[in-house]
Amino acid sequence: MTVIDDKLRILLVDDEKNIRMTLQVTLSDMGHHVIVAASLKEAADALKSETFDLILTDFRLGGPTGIDVIREAKGLQSEAIIVVMTAYSSIENAVQVTKEGAFDYLPKPFTNAQLSHLLEKVRTLVSLKRENEALKNERYRPEYFLGFVSPAMQRLEAFVNQVAPTDETVLITGENGTGKTELARLIHNRSRRAKGPFITVSCTTLAESVLESELFGHVKGSFTGAVADKMGKLELAHDGTLFLDEIGDLSSSAQARLLRFLQEKVIERVGGIEEIKVDTRIIAATNHDLHEATANRNFREDLYYRLNILECCVVPLRYRKEDIPVLVHRFIKKAAVRQGKTAIESVPDAIMQKFLDYDWPGNIRELKNTVERIVILTNGPQFEESALPPAMLSSRGNRAPEQAGLKTIEEMEREHIAAVLASEQNLEKAAEILGITTVTLWRKRKQYGIP
Repeated sequence: MTVIDDKLRILLVDDEKNIRMTLQVTLSDMGHHVIVAASLKEAADALKSETFDLILTDFRLGGPTGIDVIREAKGLQSEAIIVVMTAYSSIENAVQVTKEGAFDYLPKPFTNAQLSHLLEKVRTLVSLKRENEALKNERYRPEYFLGFVSPAMQRLEAFVNQVAPTDETVLITGENGTGKTELARLIHNRSRRAKGPFITVSCTTLAESVLESELFGHVKGSFTGAVADKMGKLELAHDGTLFLDEIGDLSSSAQARLLRFLQEKVIERVGGIEEIKVDTRIIAATNHDLHEATANRNFREDLYYRLNILECCVVPLRYRKEDIPVLVHRFIKKAAVRQGKTAIESVPDAIMQKFLDYDWPGNIRELKNTVERIVILTNGPQFEESALPPAMLSSRGNRAPEQAGLKTIEEMEREHIAAVLASEQNLEKAAEILGITTVTLWRKRKQYGIP
C-alpha cells in the first residue's frame, strides 16, 4: 500500500514582517514545509522554483492584492490550493477572490484553531490528490520506460520524474537512435507546459544563414527575402517547450543569442532592436561530447554550463541488452498492426538470441526498423530466420563456438572500468589506476552507463 505524506508544502505571502515570521513558525511547528514571500515578485519567483500544495496570501500587499497573487499562481501552478487572508473581511472580497479561483477566505485576526481547521480541509484534498497520483503512477508508466529492467533506464526514469515538472533547461545526451526526441517530448508532456506547444528545431539540417531567423525570427527588410516580420520558433513555443536537436551543431552567433535568452528570457529578432520577453523552456539534445567541444573551443563553455543544469544521459542499447526483448515485443505489436500481420505471436528463442548478440550500432531506431522488416517478410505466426537482415546473420552470434566468447574493445573497457570502480570508490584514485583523467573517467562512466 502506498504511504501518502500528509505534510503540506506552503507558500506564505504577506508584506508585514512580524505576521510572516509568526505564521511561518506556527505552520512549521504544525509540521509543514513553509516558504515565505514579502511581495508579489517574491511569490512569483518562489512559484517558478518550487511546487506548492497551498498558497496562503494576504489580500493587501502594499500595492498588489491577493487577486494578483491568485492570477500569478493560476498561471504558474494551476493545481495549487489558494487561501486569502485579510483584515478587510467583507462579502465583496470573499466573492471576488472565490471568482478568481481561491479555495477559501480567512478573515484576520484568526486563532490557531481556525487555522488548523482550514489546514485540515486543505490536507484532506491534497491527500486525495496525492493518493490518486500515486495510484496512477503505479498503474501507468510512459511507454518510453514501460517494461525496462536495466538499472541504467530505471535510474533515468527516476531522474526524469524529478526533472520533468520543473522549468529548468534539460540537456539530453546519447548516441544517434537512442530515442532522445521521444524523451524530450515525454519531459514536456509531464511538465506544467504540457498543454503548450512542443516545437522541434534540428540544428543540423538548417543552414547557418537560416537557423538564426528560424530560432529568433526576423524583421522586414533585415535580409534579402525578408518581406515581412516573422516570429521565430522561440516565440512560437511561448508557454511551451522548444526542443533543440543536435545543439552541438549550433553556429557561434546563434550560441551567443541562445545564451542571452537563457540568462535573460528575452530575444531580439534578426535585424531588430526590440527586446521581446519569451517564456519558453529549452530542452536540448546532442550526440557530441560537448565537454570536449568546449575544450576544443568548438562550443561556448558558458552556454554548455547553462545548458547542462540537468543532464539526461541515454545509455546505448548495447550496454543494456536486458531491455531488448521488451523493445522487440513492443515493436512487433505496432508493426504487425501496420502491416496487417496480427497473426504473429512469438519470437523463437534462437532468433531472440540473435537480437541479443547483435550490438545495434543504430540503437533503438535500428532495432525498430529491423523488426518492421522482419514482420513484412514473415509469413507465419513466428519470426523466420530468413527474414533477418544480413548484419544480424553475420554478427558474432553466428561465430564458431571457439570465437563466441570474444569481446569487443569497448566491452572489455567497460568491464575493466566497472571493476576498478567497484574496488575503488574515490574517482581520482580510480582514474589514476586506469591511467586517465577524472574528466575522461566521468565521460566513460556516462557513455557506458556505469553507476
